[in-house]
Amino acid sequence: LQLTDGTLLEYSQGGVVEPCDAGPLLEACPWIAAVYDATSDAASTSSPETDGNVLQGHDDESSNRLVIGLSSRYRLYCGERLLSSASSSFVISLQHRFITHITIGSRPQLRFLSLASLRDFDPLMGSEENMALDGYEPRSVERGARLVSIFPTKPMAVLQMPRGNLESISPRALVLPYTMMKIQEGDFLTALDIMRRQRVDMNLIVDLDPSNFLEKGGAERFIGQIENINNINLFLSSLIDVDTTVWKYPVPSWIRAENGSSAMPSHITEGKVNKVCEKVREVMLSAEKDGITASGKIVKEGHFLLPTLSTFAKENPPKLEEALSLIKNSASGEHSKTSKRKSILLSEHVQSSIQYLAFLADYEHIFNTAIGMYDFDLAKAVARHSQMDPKVYLPMLKRWRELPEDTARYEVDVKLKRYESALRHLVAAGQVEEELSTEDLFGKCLKFIEEHTLHKLGLELFKDDKTNHRSVMVSLGEHLLSQRKSEEALTVFLASNPRHLDGGKRASRQCGDWQTYFSCCAEDEDAVENDLATVIAESISSKVGNMREQRENYASAASILLDYGEDVAYAIDMFISAHLWSEGRRIAHLHERTDLVKKVVDGSVSYARTCIDDLTELASTFEKTNERYAEVIVLRRDAIREAEEAGVVDIHLDDSASMFSMQSAASNNSLRSSASGTSVGSVGSVGSVASVSTVISVGATSTFSFIGAVDSMKHKSKFNKIGRDKKKKKRQKKGSAARRTKPGSEEELKELVATLRYGCPDEHYVDVISETITFLLQSDKQSMATLLFESYSELKSAVAQSQNARLGRDKKEREEREKRERKEGRMNDFIEHPCEKDINAIICKPLKESVQNTFSFLL
Repeated sequence: LQLTDGTLLEYSQGGVVEPCDAGPLLEACPWIAAVYDATSDAASTSSPETDGNVLQGHDDESSNRLVIGLSSRYRLYCGERLLSSASSSFVISLQHRFITHITIGSRPQLRFLSLASLRDFDPLMGSEENMALDGYEPRSVERGARLVSIFPTKPMAVLQMPRGNLESISPRALVLPYTMMKIQEGDFLTALDIMRRQRVDMNLIVDLDPSNFLEKGGAERFIGQIENINNINLFLSSLIDVDTTVWKYPVPSWIRAENGSSAMPSHITEGKVNKVCEKVREVMLSAEKDGITASGKIVKEGHFLLPTLSTFAKENPPKLEEALSLIKNSASGEHSKTSKRKSILLSEHVQSSIQYLAFLADYEHIFNTAIGMYDFDLAKAVARHSQMDPKVYLPMLKRWRELPEDTARYEVDVKLKRYESALRHLVAAGQVEEELSTEDLFGKCLKFIEEHTLHKLGLELFKDDKTNHRSVMVSLGEHLLSQRKSEEALTVFLASNPRHLDGGKRASRQCGDWQTYFSCCAEDEDAVENDLATVIAESISSKVGNMREQRENYASAASILLDYGEDVAYAIDMFISAHLWSEGRRIAHLHERTDLVKKVVDGSVSYARTCIDDLTELASTFEKTNERYAEVIVLRRDAIREAEEAGVVDIHLDDSASMFSMQSAASNNSLRSSASGTSVGSVGSVGSVASVSTVISVGATSTFSFIGAVDSMKHKSKFNKIGRDKKKKKRQKKGSAARRTKPGSEEELKELVATLRYGCPDEHYVDVISETITFLLQSDKQSMATLLFESYSELKSAVAQSQNARLGRDKKEREEREKRERKEGRMNDFIEHPCEKDINAIICKPLKESVQNTFSFLL
């Protein structure tokens, strides 16, 4: 009962009138409807005997009552909540579990609010309120339309148009839940019919509950209920490896709850099509074998032929070979019952099946599959209704029928680019045919192997023939050598039986394995001339690498000159270039060459002088660079802090910054200025990185131009303005060459970091300095050894002092900043640049302990 002020009363049996639990309406509503129990269980027990808008339920304290009212101002209420500020009409459909109303406005809509959403609606949800009031899948309608009724047993609503006529529509909000309910109930016939009429994606049949369809008898019930074969084909052809309940038809939680499934099933997307096709095919073939479906329908053999072909063609990759085999087998059964005069593959049954399969796949693909089965009659039947030219495929099929079996299969495999299978059939054909000799057969096989890179299979096929197996190994080595895989080629050449020494020598020369090269020469009884040994030594010593690799290369070159070139003087030069002083001295004494001994000692003295100059320059450069680094790192910390406050993701982009600054370029240049060494072939005096000039040249602008060459031949005049253009280009070139790094930018910080990292000698360079000091002491050059030791000690001390001073200042500034921020009432986390930990850990590695102990007595 509703009073004039909107208060709601409830009249129960016995004449008791009491306030309704649904709460009062905000204003009196001429149109009102109520739901006694809005719980899902009560709603599901609705019966035709009850009122269309009211559900009779038992008196239960836990019952959930809903009262819907439409005021004279067309405001729709649910108790004390305003559902819509402008609605023309509404209807409660308990069977569909919706409250449906039509809004008023410039764009009226038919909206569907679920009873479960209204029952569980919390006004404190915030933004979710709009989503709940918009409803499920709203539909636009004509202005002035009114809602008349909703069919209780069909997903259909009746509307009255402004002209007075009645129209029935099937909104998505009614179709989708109704279809989902039928699928959950296992009524696939009704669900499929509605989905076909309303153009609903049939993947929903599987995606709503994949485990039920694949594992719990859903596929059996589906095949048993669907009598129309075309509908099964339509379902199979629409399958895709995507879960439609995720992106196309999201299933609301209240629908799952009302269907008795609170937990969302696992989504099967990867390989879904293959799994469904396999399951449906298994069910259909089993029904044909038993002669009856799960629903009790009697079927004959071949009843599900077309859907079975659809399952083969729909899988990824398509199983066309199995599909053609099924067509041929089914045709054999039909032919045994009918006349045997006509070819079974030309029968109407086979042709119609092939035409249907061609609807699912390309004719050319099916034809290639047929000849890939080596069934040329079937291939002819496939090509019969295609657009292929009979003048092309008929002579080809006829020729293959007349050839020996293995030869025909070899040609088919080559046409289909199945080269491994083609090689197997080629070998088998050669063993059967007597026309070709063994050498001609193997030559043809080897050519095919080399053409299609089938060496692995060739080694397997000729493993019992040592001669042919070795030929395949040699061919593999040559192939690897042509692919610049010289190390692998060397192994293959020497693994052949007998060893292919000529290929081994070429591969070892290419990969720089001089030990194996000279071993192959000795095994091949090939004398190595002195000039050749010198060429090999020079090629090894000229290889580019770091300091350690270059020392090894020079040592290897010296060994070659001693063992094969008989050039002791050149070998000593290599040892000097490698800074192997002790070894050079030993070789010189071994050959009783005192002049070479003196040369080694002089080389060590010259190298020591170069190191002293370099270490002094390194100390000066490190101190200057470290001071500038202390200034730039503060700027970069502030930049990071400002970027984080502004919400910028990448703070390392400096569009206005150039590549290099003058100060950093000068410091880098001074750092590596002494890298020139005492001799042309020297490894380098400092062991530092490559010259900065090579780095700067990367950013240089090329002046090469085709246009310039043509313009130089033109006459200069006021019409072409060549002279003036050239002057402009010169000015532009000068400006581009004078680019500078923006002070305090990330680019300048990167240059400073690189300079500091390479400012201290690496471990190998320290070992070379230690060996040089030891050799100088042993060679009565104590003064030079002392100078080198002191220079390195000064560098080590300068680096340590510079680092400690910078870290001390940085710590003091950080503490002052924290105090200042604490006074201002704000505390920020300390910002640290990613490069700081590595730079703060830079120290000079100590010399060898033996060198330090020796000087502890001498100094």
